[in-house]
Parts: sequence; structure tokens; C-alpha cells
Amino acid sequence: MLKLSQAAETFWLDVLPGVRIRFKPITVASMLVAREAVGKVFRDEDQDDVGARANIALVRELARRGIVEWEGIGDAEGQPLSVTREAVDLLMENWPAYDQIDNLYVAPALARDAEKNVSSNSSAGTSVEAPTTATPVA
Repeated sequence: MLKLSQAAETFWLDVLPGVRIRFKPITVASMLVAREAVGKVFRDEDQDDVGARANIALVRELARRGIVEWEGIGDAEGQPLSVTREAVDLLMENWPAYDQIDNLYVAPALARDAEKNVSSNSSAGTSVEAPTTATPVA
């Protein structure tokens, strides 16, 4: 079942020990921009790791568009760092942070997207009421 809601509130995720990030929900616009970034990777690169680079482009763009605030992230001197496009890009170069953002923020949104693209089973698990469409075997 596709569950619709008008609530588009931000939410916090504990990404790493001592690091919390507040995200906006992934919107249609965010996903379209991220898909365009993926398309650019496929158009511009012919390397063996193009699939990995496409995934990085998707996660990075969704993070750029989704992160609105964070706690526990600082510059090289340990001073708190404001959320900017450049700062998000630096964060995404940190493998544990990238992996957690991918798993906690992006993957659930992609799973929800996949759910919308399939038909659900009937409550009995089969299409009991549907007419037979196959020709009987003689």
C-alpha cells in the first residue's frame, strides 16, 4: 500500500558516534536532480568503476540537497563546521559517514520508491477472484 502524507518534516539520524545529522525528506525534485547526476556519470565516464561512481553521485547529491543541520562535525582544527555544499562534499569523502548516510537515508527512500513500482498481492496471497486466463490443457 502506498501511504501518502502531507508531513514533510525534517528528522535527525545518528550517523556516527557523536555525529547527528538533520535531513529533509527526499522529494521528487531531489531524486530527479540526483538521477541527472547519475546520468552525467554514465555519459561522461567510460571507466570500469562507472557503477560505483554513479552510486557515489546519487548519494552525494541527495546528501547535498537533504542535509540541513548537523552536530559533531568540525573542520581540521575542531571548530564546528557550517552545512555548505563544500562541507557536505568533504563529509561524503569520509567512508563511514558516506556508508551510514547511504544506508540510513538513501536506501530507505529507494526501497520506498521500489515499493511503488510493483503490484501488491491480494489479502489472501493469490488472485482468488480473478478470472482464469490460461487455456485449459487437453
